[in-house]
Amino acid sequence: MSAPEPLLDEHDLRRLSSLRVRRRRPHSTGEAGDRRSGRVGSGVLFADHRDYVPGDDLRYVDWNVYARLGDLVVKRFEAEENLELLLCLDRSASMAGAKSRAARRVAAALGYLALANMDRLRLAWLPSPTGAPVAAFRGKAHASGLLEELASAPDDGTTEHARAIGRVLATCRRRMIAVVISDFYDPENAVAALAALRSRGMDVVALHVLDAADVALEPGASLLAVDRETGMEVKVDVTPQFLESLRTAWHRRADTLERWCVTREVLYQRLDVAASLWDVLGEMLGRGIAVGA
Repeated sequence: MSAPEPLLDEHDLRRLSSLRVRRRRPHSTGEAGDRRSGRVGSGVLFADHRDYVPGDDLRYVDWNVYARLGDLVVKRFEAEENLELLLCLDRSASMAGAKSRAARRVAAALGYLALANMDRLRLAWLPSPTGAPVAAFRGKAHASGLLEELASAPDDGTTEHARAIGRVLATCRRRMIAVVISDFYDPENAVAALAALRSRGMDVVALHVLDAADVALEPGASLLAVDRETGMEVKVDVTPQFLESLRTAWHRRADTLERWCVTREVLYQRLDVAASLWDVLGEMLGRGIAVGA
């Protein structure tokens, strides 16, 4: 059996070295690490000054300011925290093919960025192929293991995001950036899963994987359509009216999910399988979603 094609080549990895995963807004957890938390205290990033008051630690007095201006002020610092990224990746049967490849490349890029910056990463397959709700990774040394797992897990099973995310959340003890990458084949379940993540204070990003081939049927054909996940069969005559109805429903489903996300502070982005990885990451950067220079 041949090894799966690598999701990222050496050129991809070199380009990724100029990016990093970041939060949309600061959180405060009290843990020291590599990300600004917005909490001012005894950290490593200088924030500003405040007037000295009796009892302040003299180590934080800015003696340079005192020598120049005669003002006794204390340095204030912005504490930092480790970032934890939760990647929730749809591997259900409806994702098989181009959607799976595109989704896994984006997941590989985000995961690699997190690990390269010494951040914690949790990978949650939807559904889980092993029964374990999440796999944990930390540090660049584990990037190769992450990429191998992302490339090798099969596309199989049904879309039950709400149940799968519920099991994932049972293992989470802190807030994270949660990125859900899926074709959201079951919109009701997908919405419930996204809502559950938001209710736990997560910064949630929904990457909606779309493949125009899903609605690119040949007019005049008579087909036996088979649902990849349930196996249900339906005979279809591809009339112009049917095609128009199918494409309208396809667009409406994406529009409906996007509106739901916007009203609930879930960042939504469509992931067209025809787009390059770098176009996708560039759009994420431009919209303030998950990655930055």
